[in-house]
Amino acid sequence: MPLQLSELVLSTFSNGLKVLVHLIDVAEEHAYYLGLSADDLYPDARLIEDMKPFSFQIQEATTAVNIALARLGVTELQAWADEESTMAELRARIAKAQKLLEEVDKEDIDKGADEAAYLHFGPMTLTTTGKGSILGYSIPNFFFHIQTAYAILRSKGVPLGKKDYAESFVLPYLVV
Repeated sequence: MPLQLSELVLSTFSNGLKVLVHLIDVAEEHAYYLGLSADDLYPDARLIEDMKPFSFQIQEATTAVNIALARLGVTELQAWADEESTMAELRARIAKAQKLLEEVDKEDIDKGADEAAYLHFGPMTLTTTGKGSILGYSIPNFFFHIQTAYAILRSKGVPLGKKDYAESFVLPYLVV
């Protein structure tokens, strides 16, 4: 059976959100080990001054899920204020995106695969299909922000490795 868009969307986004939760878990454990506050260390942390902080990366990854589902026509675009400033608030933001994924109908995602979808880039609007928007923009954008969140924490000394990034993606597909 060919891969359905719904399987790609739901598994990629759900597993990626699990990665973000895991990154927060490890960061909080590390801060605790150091006797410091994770809220003081990580939400505003950046790789370099002109880049957006860790909190922004979580916000953008979850917004990517929100927008992707709306672009496919399976949910209304949720208005989420980007005001999270603590690890608990960031965790709640991830849970909100996960809830969106849990509530969608797989068949509706698949119906939207060949429908027109619009990508807005400043004053430009590009037309593609639902599948094109997912493969060409939503998933790459989602991965960019997950990887940047990982890199920010790693640069701040959080003991993360490739396993921490990849495990949530591979575990659901292991054959026992």
